[in-house]
Amino acid sequence: MIRKDTLLYKLTQLHWFLLLTIIALATFGSLVLFSAGSSAHDLETGLLKIDATMSIAHMWRFILMLGVMLAVSLLPLRLWASLAYPGYAIGVVLLLLVEVAGNIVNGSQRWLTIGPLTLQPSELMKIAVPLALARFYHQMFAAGRSELWIHIVAFIMVAIPVAFVLKQPDLGTSLMILGTGCGVIFFAGISLRVVAGIMLLVAVMAPVVYFFGLHDYQRERIHTMVDPNADPLGAGYQLLQGQIAIGSGGLAGKGFMEGAQKELEYIPEQNTDFIFTIIAEEFGFVGAMVMLAAWAIAIVQGMVIAGTSRSSFGSLAASGFVTTLMLYVGINIGMVIGLLPVVGIPLPLISYGGTAIVTVMIGFGLLMAVHLNRANDMTLRGLL
Repeated sequence: MIRKDTLLYKLTQLHWFLLLTIIALATFGSLVLFSAGSSAHDLETGLLKIDATMSIAHMWRFILMLGVMLAVSLLPLRLWASLAYPGYAIGVVLLLLVEVAGNIVNGSQRWLTIGPLTLQPSELMKIAVPLALARFYHQMFAAGRSELWIHIVAFIMVAIPVAFVLKQPDLGTSLMILGTGCGVIFFAGISLRVVAGIMLLVAVMAPVVYFFGLHDYQRERIHTMVDPNADPLGAGYQLLQGQIAIGSGGLAGKGFMEGAQKELEYIPEQNTDFIFTIIAEEFGFVGAMVMLAAWAIAIVQGMVIAGTSRSSFGSLAASGFVTTLMLYVGINIGMVIGLLPVVGIPLPLISYGGTAIVTVMIGFGLLMAVHLNRANDMTLRGLL
């Protein structure tokens, strides 16, 4: 009989189905990145070209962050609740420092150098915002408050980092933070009438934001989404080539490492933001649907975890992270197939790069922590 207060017992109580889903997605991502770096027909020699650099780096990052995820999941949920406000405050201060003394790369001021470290504080806010909102609502509900003003305060908490990130400018990340924050507010029980009113206001304000709130390159991305053929060799090139790759994959795909668009390097960022084009071209509609089904399974499991948590903090924190996952996948696929503007959002656990995998794996760790502490309502010693 394993004692319930031991580490071994906690490990046996992990959400293993979700964990295996995560591992399967990351393994598939490594396979796709192997294809992205390799070629079935080298253009110079005609021989098989193998380059597993990206694939190996991706798996090492995942294994490292898997350890971090497990560590996060085993920490008490009350600890994460106690860190929610300080984490949010530190994130806002770092965003302010980026505005004052951040590094400018390709016209964007998003990074901050602190000693030997170079940070992108906006990534921190993808986790800090839903945690801070979850704690705020937990406190309000414990005190018996449910008035409209608490939702207004919550939205202000979301709007502050969103405004900083928009200023950088980083439309993609700001949309992620805004969407995640609004997701938590929605799950906290805001009136549907208020939601309808906000949606009406957004529709009315959209033209104003378009003409006066967006940069020229952001408006150009919207134009490209609507009509990529207007500039097929310029702004619309990446989107058109991606759509060609997706369409050419057909039902079953051309086969692993057989993607012509990939081999000819017609698609920029095909190992990061546009990696879905390789999946669709080489594995076809069936392969793309299997990958999306795996993500759907992970998201549904996350919502089940949120629904079974007895504490409002755990439920809302889990709901916020699941919203983040849905935005990651939805925005990435939407921009690749031309339903959304290209805003530079990767496909988590699949795309190459270290930033998104850190955010996502910490989020999965918090999701696991909510699952392990689902019976704790955190009301007797409420975080007041």
